[in-house]
Amino acid sequence: MITLIHGPAELLRAETLAQMRGHIADDPTLADLNTTQLDGRQATIAELENACEALPFLTGRRLVIVAGLVRRLAAPARSRKAAGSSETAAGEEDETPEENAPELSKTQGKALLAYLDRVSPTTELVFLEEDTIGGGPVLRRLMELQGEGKAKVILCAKPKRNELPDWIRARARLRKVKLDPSAVADLADFVGDELRQLDQELLKLADYASDGRMVTRADVRRLVPATRTASVFELADALGMGDFPTAGRLMQHALDVDGEPALRLLAMIARQYRLLLQAKALQAQGVRPAEIGRILEVAEWTVPKLLTQAGRHTFPALERGLERLLATDEAIKTGKMGDREAMDVLLAELVGT
Repeated sequence: MITLIHGPAELLRAETLAQMRGHIADDPTLADLNTTQLDGRQATIAELENACEALPFLTGRRLVIVAGLVRRLAAPARSRKAAGSSETAAGEEDETPEENAPELSKTQGKALLAYLDRVSPTTELVFLEEDTIGGGPVLRRLMELQGEGKAKVILCAKPKRNELPDWIRARARLRKVKLDPSAVADLADFVGDELRQLDQELLKLADYASDGRMVTRADVRRLVPATRTASVFELADALGMGDFPTAGRLMQHALDVDGEPALRLLAMIARQYRLLLQAKALQAQGVRPAEIGRILEVAEWTVPKLLTQAGRHTFPALERGLERLLATDEAIKTGKMGDREAMDVLLAELVGT
């Protein structure tokens, strides 16, 4: 069988490959003895064939893993000049035609395509790619072979934003840990689609709640480093919504309980005010929400929230808020005010803007 494992989700690629290793032999030592790994960026097709034609040792099958070859084949041919040869850099004319100097010759590419039809039945040939392969002759041929039941193409993609909570819940069941909805939401918001990290955090939470109890938001924020900044984001959102009582409570908690540095809080609040000002200006110009997200380099799903918050403030109020933030930053750095005093004064001034 021939398998292409591709896509940006490293955890899923690793687990898929581990399952294939496990099918080679129950004994890990035998599995290792019957596994060959090739760097597809450098290996020749002859080396690939030799590895695939070797007989298994004390097992029924062997595993050959080739990393980077499909991407290499799909890349356009480049001339020495395009690759930046020393002669070209020195200003000398490169007379080698582009088609005569590809990184992988067309002959090698055709040889691989031809070999796909005669891979040894005792070999599991795996093409491993860190990125999604979107085209190229090898992918096309593998898709055809998949239709014939002779190959598999496995895409290891990260879940989309709206799919992430379901992925976390499914993974939590696998790790035998129960999460309440707020815990799932915090993991999705603050760890995001870093699947390897999410899995590690779920293992940690499973150990913490080994008695089978439900893991809450408080547990997540206590144990998962990425979520400890949650109150800072909530503070910025509360200010954006004009909810100053909540902002005051969150600021006090951030300073006194979480031990957040005042200057870090200032930076986060200033970022929020800048985003609100920019989002409001772009909306006034008729820019669509998706384009606003691209321009501001924020996730598209956060744009409606930004626009809602921006609608609660006038342009002058947002500009005055940024001015007060700058003055507070200067007061703390020059020692004119202590951290806590400066932040209390700032909150009072933002209420009045």
